[in-house]
Amino acid sequence: MRGPDVIVIGAGQAGLSTSYCLSDRGIDHAVLEKGVPGDSWAKRRWDSFTLVTPNWTVRLPGAEYRGPDPDGFMGRDDFVAYLSEWAGRFGCPIRTGIAATGLGQGGNGRLRLDTTDGPLEAAAIVVATGTMQTPRRPALAASVSSRIRQLDAETYRNPGDLAPGAVLVVGSGQTGGQIADDLRLSGRRVLLSVGGAGRVPRRYRGRDSVAWLAELGFFDRTPDMLESPAKRFGAEVQLSGARGGRTIGLHLLRRDGVEPLGRLTAADGEKMRFADDLRANIENADGFSRTFRENVDAFVARNGIDAPLPTADELDGEPPEDGWSVPHRPSIDLLDENVTAIVWATGFSYDFSWIDFSVCDGMGYPVTDRGATSVPGLYFMGLNWMASRKSGLLYGVGDDARHVAGHIAEYLAARR
Repeated sequence: MRGPDVIVIGAGQAGLSTSYCLSDRGIDHAVLEKGVPGDSWAKRRWDSFTLVTPNWTVRLPGAEYRGPDPDGFMGRDDFVAYLSEWAGRFGCPIRTGIAATGLGQGGNGRLRLDTTDGPLEAAAIVVATGTMQTPRRPALAASVSSRIRQLDAETYRNPGDLAPGAVLVVGSGQTGGQIADDLRLSGRRVLLSVGGAGRVPRRYRGRDSVAWLAELGFFDRTPDMLESPAKRFGAEVQLSGARGGRTIGLHLLRRDGVEPLGRLTAADGEKMRFADDLRANIENADGFSRTFRENVDAFVARNGIDAPLPTADELDGEPPEDGWSVPHRPSIDLLDENVTAIVWATGFSYDFSWIDFSVCDGMGYPVTDRGATSVPGLYFMGLNWMASRKSGLLYGVGDDARHVAGHIAEYLAARR
């Protein structure tokens, strides 16, 4: 029953980063993974998926990107291979095919972890399962006709896997926008139910938008800067790394044949109803892009940066000169529209109820001080907005891992 000094649950970028930093300190530990290293990247992304942030943002400890294409975007399989090679290089002590099922108090001040391979005890446990654990579908999905094939974003693979016909994509955040784009590039007719996600141009004034966001301190924002805790789970901005990196705002998607609709509010067999909020959602996305560009312009002027003026290509995707006039469609009939599939890009849910300790807030979200909880020896890693905006990202997870590993080292030393 007794295990190593430390157990890390999950072998995604957060768990592997933690393992690297523990290994660097010579701390005995094991990493438990129910699938394979980088499992969510390998099995829960579509075939044409690429990283949305440039390769230079891969700042994993001991695996900072130093390849020949820093401004490119690694594809799914290349990135999974990148993670696997890194884990092998530092000798990550992974035990695969093991899932955690419960976590509570053990004996002698240790923590007890119940797993599908039996119970274990350790002085410290790091939960690195992230928050994007289970696809979230709205309840109305149960009222859709059985004729329609329904997929979540994580089970969508490519247009060829779907029966002939049009596809309704529900959700226009980063994932929904990319999947809609992937489908329309294959020649599919796509209808897109739009939410309130923002957007930014892929490039602006000679640099990738992510580089500007980093300069502006966007990724260093802390949770206390948010209007409310619920903002931690807002939709990611519309952006794509496909085909070398592309802007995929609603104006461009519509120009390329995607039909935008309001937010889906009801389903009854083949009948779908939509809120009259399409224009408001589009204006919100436009406003996000406008604020981003104004902030960059002000930053450039304030710091005397030699940045070229925006090009026509960089501004492609902004509102057309003739304005935006899309008639509201309160409802559609899926049979009349020849829709044969719905892809739900409506986000993910999380569940930490398997942890016996009271370490979560009213939303069921772990409360930590940069990973450390109120329970001695219990830590989290890879949470969205855990310490800052970049905590759950390839760009910032390494900083948190180094901090957590240092905290664990001090905790173990104090126990001896």
